[in-house]
Amino acid sequence: MKILKNNKGYSLIEILAGLPLVTLVFVIFGIGIIHFTTTFQEVKLYTQLQQDLFDAIEIMRHGYMYENVTDDEGLIGLSTAKKVVIGSSSIKVTPLVLNLDLESNYWVTYAINDNSQIEINGSYGLTPFPERRVIFPSSPTKYIGNQAQFRITNPNQIWRVVHTDFEGNATMVKIKLVGQVRFREKQPRQSNEDDIRKNVRTITYETAVYLGNSHAASE
Repeated sequence: MKILKNNKGYSLIEILAGLPLVTLVFVIFGIGIIHFTTTFQEVKLYTQLQQDLFDAIEIMRHGYMYENVTDDEGLIGLSTAKKVVIGSSSIKVTPLVLNLDLESNYWVTYAINDNSQIEINGSYGLTPFPERRVIFPSSPTKYIGNQAQFRITNPNQIWRVVHTDFEGNATMVKIKLVGQVRFREKQPRQSNEDDIRKNVRTITYETAVYLGNSHAASE
């Protein structure tokens, strides 16, 4: 019986001719991986921006749980406030307390810091907050260029009284947060419009909080 054998291989010329095609495939594959990774990171950061804005509004509405200070007790938020004082880039909340002698020791201030982030400071009875704490964003501050990666772009227009009672006391405060996340620095040849379109994402969250027990004032 005769056995047929196919000993045909590839010549050097054929191998060299196929190298550009193989290289092109790897280049396309590499570009696809880079694009996928970049898009995934941008989606992840944008999702964090949405969640952090929502959490910041909920903290301002209901109060902040500060470890070893406000544990297992009522929190200081707008919804249970007795008095709020609205400044240009901050709001001070004083809760309703039974012991009037301690009223001045219960307060929380939500303010915009130098990085255009939201921080909290306050005093809970005889226990002051040990330090100011950033409540937006949730991650440590990272700079891209000279700006924080996550920031609030309307620092002087966050809080506004939208309803008062017949005595002129505020009964409803509107919260408007315009948050921005930056993915990369603006390139030298990019216009401001291209920079906003390609390098950043912005989202606006708005809500109104009823102040049933409070009296609001402006600084």
